[in-house]
Amino acid sequence: MKTDPILNEVYRMKDQLAREVGRDAGKLCALLRESAKQHPERMVNPLLQEGKRHVRRSKLGNG
Repeated sequence: MKTDPILNEVYRMKDQLAREVGRDAGKLCALLRESAKQHPERMVNPLLQEGKRHVRRSKLGNG
């Protein structure tokens, strides 16, 4: 089985982040909240996405 280099990088970063927060979910959440404060341009604003939720999509198989 071939290894996917992108998946390997994702797993490596996941493990690194887990080590940084001591595998503590509370610390991870605090780290993510702090990152969101420092980089608001990277966050998705659900209010701006509101219009996109009502996009009609055709059902599969109904030709």
